[in-house]
Amino acid sequence: MIHDSMIQRRISILFFLLALWPMFLLAQHDKTAYYEPASYEYAGVTLPYRMLKLNQEQAGKSVLVIQLHGGTARGDDNKAQLDASAVDSVETYLRVHKMKAVFLLPQCGKDRVWNESARQQPVPMTDVLAQWLQDFLTTHDIDTDRIYMTGYSAGGSGAWRMVNDCPQLFAAACIAAANPLMVEEGNVCRTPIYAVAGSKDNIMDADKIGAFVRSLTALGGEAQFDLLEDKDHFGTCDAAFSRERLVWLFGHTRKTTDGIRPVNTDTLPATLYGLDGMPRTPQAKGFLIQRLPDGSTKKVLVR
Repeated sequence: MIHDSMIQRRISILFFLLALWPMFLLAQHDKTAYYEPASYEYAGVTLPYRMLKLNQEQAGKSVLVIQLHGGTARGDDNKAQLDASAVDSVETYLRVHKMKAVFLLPQCGKDRVWNESARQQPVPMTDVLAQWLQDFLTTHDIDTDRIYMTGYSAGGSGAWRMVNDCPQLFAAACIAAANPLMVEEGNVCRTPIYAVAGSKDNIMDADKIGAFVRSLTALGGEAQFDLLEDKDHFGTCDAAFSRERLVWLFGHTRKTTDGIRPVNTDTLPATLYGLDGMPRTPQAKGFLIQRLPDGSTKKVLVR
């Protein structure tokens, strides 16, 4: 019995080490060698980003994963956003599960933040991100029912805002160590959310994050909340994107298309505006603001 127990324990240790092996390999590699660099321009804003394409030889469309980095990775080198445990966790999951995927890592400028108001900037970074994603979707073979938003720290606040501004564009979102700011429960509850906070985080407010998640479920939304005991802000960012949470995330597909929805240009009135507030013609494509006959507005996705 003792001998059998020792064998079982050694087998368990072996499986644990094998599970860590992909993470170890990723940590040894220079990600700039295989994450393709690119940049996007919109309304005078330059958005550097890195792109990883995986298993493109497989049939079918790719899933799309976006990750917004924390404040310390801001800049214009298009490298700092690669150096995060969250990047390793998502990449490892996509590789191990042999998912046909495109993984996008944009970089926010040093003088900007992901979650901005129109009073702070005429074109908030979330508007830049929304237009970038729309243009990306028109030029890449993406399964639009499997677009996933992730973010941590300041990038998590940006992820909350993206989910708020683009209701049901995303199949689901996983957000770590981030306060939900400038968002409304009625918008956010349309997207399944997995939020993670640390009990010893002195930068973000775990109680407020938990309360916001409970308000989403009260409105009928699908939302999960994990409080990581004894984790500070940075420990939460490192630990949040576990295999179990990524299984939950990638287990979702977009079920409905209300909120921001694809529409036929033939049905649109002439009163259309871009996210920058400038008028657009009926032939315009992308994320647009449509003014309705009653004077109200809604955001639409024109393809």
